[in-house]
Amino acid sequence: MSRLLLLLLTGPLLMAALPSLAAPGDTSATDARQLLQEGVVAFERGELAQARRLLEQARESGLESSALYYNLGVLYYRTGDYQRSRQAFRQLLGTEHEDLAGYNLGLVALADGDENTARVWFGQVLDTAGQEKLRRLAGRQLQILNHSQSPAPAQWLGLAALSGGYESNLALRPDSVASDLSDSFTDVLLAGRGPVITLGATGSSAEEVQLSASVFRRHYHTERDFITDAAQLGVSWVSRNAAERYEIGVEQRFFREGGDSRELHTSLVLEYQQDGCADDYLGGRCQLALEASYVRPFDGFELYEGMRYEAVASYQHRWARWQAAGSLGLEFNRREDLAGDGQFASLSPRRQELGLELSYLGWSAWTVGGALGYRYSDYPDPYQIAPDTGWESGRRVDHRYTAELTAEYFLARSWSVVASASHHSNDSSLQQYDYDNEVYRLGIDYLF
Repeated sequence: MSRLLLLLLTGPLLMAALPSLAAPGDTSATDARQLLQEGVVAFERGELAQARRLLEQARESGLESSALYYNLGVLYYRTGDYQRSRQAFRQLLGTEHEDLAGYNLGLVALADGDENTARVWFGQVLDTAGQEKLRRLAGRQLQILNHSQSPAPAQWLGLAALSGGYESNLALRPDSVASDLSDSFTDVLLAGRGPVITLGATGSSAEEVQLSASVFRRHYHTERDFITDAAQLGVSWVSRNAAERYEIGVEQRFFREGGDSRELHTSLVLEYQQDGCADDYLGGRCQLALEASYVRPFDGFELYEGMRYEAVASYQHRWARWQAAGSLGLEFNRREDLAGDGQFASLSPRRQELGLELSYLGWSAWTVGGALGYRYSDYPDPYQIAPDTGWESGRRVDHRYTAELTAEYFLARSWSVVASASHHSNDSSLQQYDYDNEVYRLGIDYLF
């Protein structure tokens, strides 16, 4: 085993006997290695500020070695600079010390309060490390995370996102219809959630009242009739422990399109979530969400009034540098129907939806991924359309397919740049509901 020691398990910072990437015989490289040695000695004496100055000077002198990055990672950890500690340990990914770096990155995430990321790194080490000791340590960390008797206190979380993009078929018209309804857009999203009242807490569980709110606007620059606004406000009772979470809440959602208020949804929401539902070590997460909504339309949209019911079961799993998720959704509607003058159109589809996602977290500050989706929609009552409209009549059944690619680059712990490209294709038994649509988006997200 290399003289690289396990972070914080041995305490002092030691210099590893690893080869430098500088050219042999280079005087400046020799000086840089001397700075590294002096930095290690300063750390062992407890002179952390001096150790940091020397190690950073060694790096600025051009030294690039696993020993330097490892020691910088430990030093930054010990001084609470978790962002720089992550950056240093990430330099060891892809080297022979990758397993040790992954374990240390898990410890850094844990110290920084990011348990989900810690599980990712510990899970990777448990799955792939060649050293039995490292695997045992990673497994122990996961056991502590999954079976801790003191759930972490809930905190307020928020997201602010600004993006721009392009959509190819705003009206979702079939290819057989000449259409120029494509446009660029700007998206703005603000969302937040957190506790407002703590009802009680014991050594193994906590209960609280949480508030959630969000606002969203998609502004099309030319086709203003398609500008979309949405807002949500919810309050819920949450009971949670180290492995499970229960939530009962009510939500009010508002939708507007083209400047006209469209619908107001009043919803009862029930959710259950369990961590480690499939594997205590790797932290698989299962979730079941049930929702019943009364839809109250505004003037001009009266036909959408009625009830909407939805159930979604999902599973998320993380191993090594990968994250995968799958979901199955069921939707049932009881809305008013469009009927009169010998015509009829149903506004109450029955739907089943399947979604699959896969992400790769292993390229330094990058996360890349993709998603596939399929939705089956069945309108039980046959459509009756006047012949002179050119539209087809009959039973409507839709098959909608979705494919999406995403990439995210983390500028810092809270800031990231996000890009996505998606394709949506609807294959309907009634030709007028066939369509293809592409959406491209580039934006910046801020988590707070």
